[in-house]
Amino acid sequence: MKTLYIECHMGAAGDMLMAALYELLEDQEGFLEKMNSLGLPGVRLEAAQGKTCGIAGTHMRVTVHGEEETE
Repeated sequence: MKTLYIECHMGAAGDMLMAALYELLEDQEGFLEKMNSLGLPGVRLEAAQGKTCGIAGTHMRVTVHGEEETE
């Protein structure tokens, strides 16, 4: 059994945590297909690789009827 311990005393942003866990998956495309086939009307999950200031990572995007929540 594999265990992942996440210590986030100050909380964790959902999209950032999901992106970090997504990168651990063996079948990333299968995960996206499964999530997008759940039948939630107008909801879509996308993952995009990016690089900012030399740091590479994954950006998870959840849209509802084509719009992403902004702060």
